Amino acid sequence: MNLGRTIFGICVIAFAACTARAETYSLVEAPREGACFRIKTETQLAGTLTVTREGKSAPLKIVAKNEHAFVERIIAADRLVAKKTVRHYQSAVSHATVDGEKADRELARDRRLIVAQRAGDLLLCYSPTSPLTRSDLEVVSEHFETLHLTGLLPNKDVAIGDSWKLESITAQSLCLFDGLVSHELVARLKEVNAGVAVIAIEGTAKGIENGALANLAIAATVRFDLTRKQIANVEWKQKDVRDQGPVSPAADLEIMSTLTREPVETAPTELSDAIVTGLPQTDEPAATLRHLVHRDGKGRYQFLHSRDWHVVGQTDYHLVLRLLDRGDFVAQATVTPWTNAGAGKHISPEDFEKLTAGGSNWKMEQVTDRTSVPTDADRWAYRVSAQGMLDGNQVVQNFYVMANANGDQIVVTFTMRPASVARLGTRDLELLNAIDFLKK
Repeated sequence: MNLGRTIFGICVIAFAACTARAETYSLVEAPREGACFRIKTETQLAGTLTVTREGKSAPLKIVAKNEHAFVERIIAADRLVAKKTVRHYQSAVSHATVDGEKADRELARDRRLIVAQRAGDLLLCYSPTSPLTRSDLEVVSEHFETLHLTGLLPNKDVAIGDSWKLESITAQSLCLFDGLVSHELVARLKEVNAGVAVIAIEGTAKGIENGALANLAIAATVRFDLTRKQIANVEWKQKDVRDQGPVSPAADLEIMSTLTREPVETAPTELSDAIVTGLPQTDEPAATLRHLVHRDGKGRYQFLHSRDWHVVGQTDYHLVLRLLDRGDFVAQATVTPWTNAGAGKHISPEDFEKLTAGGSNWKMEQVTDRTSVPTDADRWAYRVSAQGMLDGNQVVQNFYVMANANGDQIVVTFTMRPASVARLGTRDLELLNAIDFLKK
């Protein structure tokens, strides 16, 4: 046996192994202004929602599938992620079944041009053509988020087996949190095959969405095209457990999202230079674009409202909204179309005050204010503010009635705890004055 040759052979094998381990791959994708991509996303969801019915918890089964196809153009980039993009959706649909009831949603054709940007650490999606409805907003903002897609990368050379923790803003963005509490999302270069780097992401994230605490357990796979230097595909699985919030039920869900992405060499007509030039150039679009529009199902009224107001209940006779301020519940608003008083007429202030004192669960203790409210020239509005007990709780209620020249009337009641009066400020007046009576 040739001992020298054997030792030399072992050394060669060891050197080759060290060389293989040392080989690195550049996982860097810097977003470029003007770059365009064709993107498809699909999200499948199944699990249970828990609501309260007659004082008891009731589980509701939910199954949903969302599908989106759109082209996206980067307008501005910040560091190594996109800061602002414009999208045109070829399709954007959501199909859900909740407790046996089907609910289908689709983005309206006249609102398929969407600007997506980060406003501070929050996602802002709006249409430059007309205000979105809450349903529109959910359709375009709840698929896999693309602005921080490249934040999944280490943006440096790494070897197989190397790992890196995602930045907090990337975790918050991709988990669709309003606020991040903590996260332990770690990515690792798993393997490289046929010019594709495969990245595995695992860990947990905890955050706040719409005032509710959410705990996520995530297992994802990212495929990075080493030739194009771009992310080509993402598979994102998450176990999602959420507490009940002021505007949402508790939930226990399994979610699977997939994204495919291809570069587009020339900007499509829908995202041409002329389209981009015509977009709002500031980071703060006009309120008429930021606000959402709500249209009464029976065509009696409509109004624009800030995104802090959330619809939580609706019947033929009432619309119930709740106001959140940084995730905290501030006030509830109940909108009630009222009896037509006849052309040029409206309920008298005295009769309205008597009306506000009624209610089986409401005990008025003190009227603190009664006054006419400034509004449009062809309308009349009146307010009664009172303190009292509602369902055993001390509250303040602002009761408004508004009438137009045709005698159409609407009553809006704002209910809050005394400590929340200052936080409501003038947002009750803003909502009231935004209401438009619709011609029948």
